[in-house]
Amino acid sequence: MNTNSKSGVMKRAAIFMALILSAGMLWAGGGQSKKAPAGTGNALNDPNIDLSGKLPIIKDPSKFPKLVMAYVNSPDRVVPVKDLILAQELKKATGVEFEWLEIPQDGSSEKINLMLASGQNLPDAFWNGIDSGMVAQYMNQDILRPTEDLVEKYMSRLKAIYKKRPEYKAGATAPNGHSYGFPYIEEMHGLVLTPGPFVINKEWLKKAGKPMPKTVDEFTAVLKAFRDGGDLNGNGKADEIPYALDFTNTDVFGSYNTFHQFTGAFGMADPYCTLNPNGSHMRVINNKIVFSAMDTAYRDTAKYFNMLRNERLVDMDSFSPGPSPGNPLFKSKLTGSDAVIGVFGLWSRDDEIPDWNVRDQYQSIPRLQGIKGKTGFALNATEMHNPSRVAVTMDCKYPEVIAAFVDYCFEPEVSVTLNWGAIGYLYTRGSDGKLLNRLDAKGNFILTPPYKTANDERTNTTPTGGALAVLNEYYDTVAEYPFNALMLLNDQIANGKNEFLAEYPPIPNMILTTDEQNTISRLQPTISDIVRRYTVQWVLDGNIDATWNNYLNELKAAGVDDLVRAMQGAYDRFLKAK
Repeated sequence: MNTNSKSGVMKRAAIFMALILSAGMLWAGGGQSKKAPAGTGNALNDPNIDLSGKLPIIKDPSKFPKLVMAYVNSPDRVVPVKDLILAQELKKATGVEFEWLEIPQDGSSEKINLMLASGQNLPDAFWNGIDSGMVAQYMNQDILRPTEDLVEKYMSRLKAIYKKRPEYKAGATAPNGHSYGFPYIEEMHGLVLTPGPFVINKEWLKKAGKPMPKTVDEFTAVLKAFRDGGDLNGNGKADEIPYALDFTNTDVFGSYNTFHQFTGAFGMADPYCTLNPNGSHMRVINNKIVFSAMDTAYRDTAKYFNMLRNERLVDMDSFSPGPSPGNPLFKSKLTGSDAVIGVFGLWSRDDEIPDWNVRDQYQSIPRLQGIKGKTGFALNATEMHNPSRVAVTMDCKYPEVIAAFVDYCFEPEVSVTLNWGAIGYLYTRGSDGKLLNRLDAKGNFILTPPYKTANDERTNTTPTGGALAVLNEYYDTVAEYPFNALMLLNDQIANGKNEFLAEYPPIPNMILTTDEQNTISRLQPTISDIVRRYTVQWVLDGNIDATWNNYLNELKAAGVDDLVRAMQGAYDRFLKAK
């Protein structure tokens, strides 16, 4: 074993020891000791290192130490990270070699917080696992290294992206003016900025003699036709359900609880999703944040759904939680060979309706006109999913090398393959050099043994989740839009995605101050629970006008004004940084 290998093993062992320190010892360390910025001069004066943007970065890897890179590992991965095709290709291209410190995904946040709290024997960098809350907690403790100077000096590709998309640079700027790491950006024409498809059974529409509804009133009439239409699915059973949804509000993209789809039709769209829970029930109107679930539109939407419930148009399972978060009860009714639900929302029709014949019966519902607006909303989120996905620690002696390596990851084709898998799996190279979906003559995706799904191929060929950028314009020049996401995108567009995104400016994920983080973390769960509790009560039991003021007063008492004020402060700072 050479000296560099011994150093990597010893450092890795030291990190594991830090993970099992007692809480008392961690508090005693607390990350309070001030450290001089690491890295100054180490890379700049080494003739073995090329920081000019050319490759390789390390000319002779045998004369350079392995850098320790912490990595939160997927339970679906069977190939060790160091042996992944893309990890090997990155090492070959750059000359930078990592000692991958694999952290199991289960409980990873707790383990990483222990590492950061100790402030001792940290890895050189985290490939993933650092979120904005951790940045807010540790940004002034000399644990994570500020990185804006690295971007300016050594990251021409990321610098160009920030110039093109200034909102991403603003979102990556912490309240103290620094950034702490490099972002993960995945633009897919707004795929994660609106819910998944809201669909209706087109075969049932034909049998019931109804056209595709264009208004909320026509939609109600369709549901009644589904209720009264008899054996619409032709299986000889009285098992037809007009409309199913999920009032437990547990899905990431707000796709299953389609109650919120209707709030805009009554005058004020109310976004809800767990992708950015800080922004639940909030809207930006003229740069001011309002709590949308306090608008009378929310009350009127509840009245509408109470009517649907009283008319037996809504599945009663909609009010009970499913077997796990993001897994509503109605999804189990989509697994058979018969269509049993007329209308529902989901994240991916392609993935969540396994029977192709059933799947093809459903079509996205265009926006419905209501008395004060149209259905649909945009999520409070951003396609910069994490501003600090690769984060450098103050223990790193070569932050410039990490920066140069990550900047190579922002090369368009490198980002595409890092995100979706090595060439020869999801993608193959076309004659013009563009990456094409691997499809057979019938248009079906070609899997490479032993993998059984596209996700298996992705997970076991690339260390997904690091810093990279896949921009919308790459789909015209670098790669085709991913085949397994294309149906979802088309469904969303049919629902009105492009209109939603034009009408509803989102509240992005933002790095908060400690006070803002504490305020929002303390108040938001209670306030969202109040909204959820009253909504279910209203839809089931009515009595909405009589309890509306009680609802508003309960939200006030729970601190909704303080919650909005905290979000407004963060949003004002974001706008100023743009």
